[in-house]
Amino acid sequence: MRRGDVGLDDERPLVTLGGRRLLPAAQYVTRDELMDLLPQRREEATEGRAFDVVLVGLTPAAAAVFFPARDLRLTHLPFRVGRRPVAGEAQPIEMNDLQLSDTMPFNVSRDHFAIERVPDGVQVRDRGSHVGTIVNGVRIGGHHHVATAPLAVGENEVVVGSPMSPFRFRVVVALRQPNSCPDQELHSAYRD
Repeated sequence: MRRGDVGLDDERPLVTLGGRRLLPAAQYVTRDELMDLLPQRREEATEGRAFDVVLVGLTPAAAAVFFPARDLRLTHLPFRVGRRPVAGEAQPIEMNDLQLSDTMPFNVSRDHFAIERVPDGVQVRDRGSHVGTIVNGVRIGGHHHVATAPLAVGENEVVVGSPMSPFRFRVVVALRQPNSCPDQELHSAYRD
């Protein structure tokens, strides 16, 4: 037997999970058997379901957008966000539902991002912004090759622009139960 060979008497773990030995190397294991050993996430089917989406400002600049209200319930999707044009600039390509007032150097593009419904839920799509968007810590758009990021049911964080951007929002997504009141569903998902 040469170094690296696995024999029938070999007791080294083939797979470990969190430091715990799962299987001896001598056993034949299928991918499905390995997947069965991993903790399973319970996911509800979301296709064809309705969602409530609320924006909450996490930074002073973001909170000021909704003042005197604390949050903004999105009444339609897609919901487009971009920068208010400064003097001499053209209007955005698509009309924005929310215009943010930013100063140079800009974190926010005139056509920055959209929150939109997709078959399996809700996502953020960067609309070709220069700096990009950060969704739950993942950078999309800008110079990155990925333009969309899913939003989980519950609380999500969206940063408009760079990590130093003054525009940081909590996006609360609630799965609306059939025949339920949208407000009741939303309040159970969003609590301070």
